[in-house]
Amino acid sequence: MTPSHRSRRGFTLIELLVAIAILGILGTVVLKAVWGSVDDAKQEATKAKVDIVHGMVETFRRKHNDLPRSLDDLLVPDLMNNNRAYVDNPEDLLDAWNRRLDIKPGERVGQFEVVSYGANGTEDGFGLEYELDRDISSVRPLHPVEGAR
Repeated sequence: MTPSHRSRRGFTLIELLVAIAILGILGTVVLKAVWGSVDDAKQEATKAKVDIVHGMVETFRRKHNDLPRSLDDLLVPDLMNNNRAYVDNPEDLLDAWNRRLDIKPGERVGQFEVVSYGANGTEDGFGLEYELDRDISSVRPLHPVEGAR
């Protein structure tokens, strides 16, 4: 075979570089979409856990007519709860970032909130991940009583 009659085999270096660049761009787009979904899922899971722990604290408060000193009190067997703990597993008191939930007293006697400090674990709710780092609280806006002015 003469050099002019050879069939072309393989890819040129330019074709390979273009293919790699396209795959890199597609990978980046997919990774961003998946990563954002993971953060949203962590926030939603933490919201659910905060609401559940809020209910456990409310049960403790109703039985003892006082708030627990800390969430650790929910892990101790209690005579007022048929000698059972309000929370069986210490991991139930962790948020999706494996940080302890916290209990804070409210403005009035008997009010409280269960809170997760979000991705950065600080009370300010700000950080490098500002959009992803919102503190999550069990306190919900009060709805006005109908007919009240």
